[in-house]
Amino acid sequence: MNNETFVHLEMHGSADEVKAFIEGFRLASGEQRVYSTVRENIKIDGFFGSLISKAHGSTHFVVPSDFSGQLGEAVEAVTLIDVRVESSRPIDHGELNFEFKCFSHSDGVAIREVVETELPKGVVLEGYETDETIDSDAEGAEMYSPVHEYVLIGRGQFHGPIEGIIAMGRRLDDQDFIHPGRIHLVYSH
Repeated sequence: MNNETFVHLEMHGSADEVKAFIEGFRLASGEQRVYSTVRENIKIDGFFGSLISKAHGSTHFVVPSDFSGQLGEAVEAVTLIDVRVESSRPIDHGELNFEFKCFSHSDGVAIREVVETELPKGVVLEGYETDETIDSDAEGAEMYSPVHEYVLIGRGQFHGPIEGIIAMGRRLDDQDFIHPGRIHLVYSH
């Protein structure tokens, strides 16, 4: 799906040491595209998988595959701290579900702008559904009343290269009425 491949990298060791090692290596290499699965809200193998990773001292990242190879070589040379590459899985693409609900026409226009326009390269919107209701009998009703003059409800899924999906996750996180789910990684076979 993407010309450049990314991998889901699982590192074993103290979380602080792993993060410091990755950050130092990233800065030394000049690579800017290192994504923490925690910071970017990327789902790791379900609830139990996340618990097992924490129990085993694993920290997860999404990185370019060439960076992963260089990092693996550097980890082999480490003697001062106990870190190792636990696994490296190639990513085919990412998926991000979202939903929204708002009670203002101007907010509805803004939501549609964020969701429907200027998508990152390769990212597509699938299963997009909206339900817009305008009830002129409810005109003047306040935000917390049981009826509203305007209601926009919607949901959908973004599908595409992992970098584009991460960018969409960040964009949706910045919006008040849009609720993104966790990013789901789909691995290459």
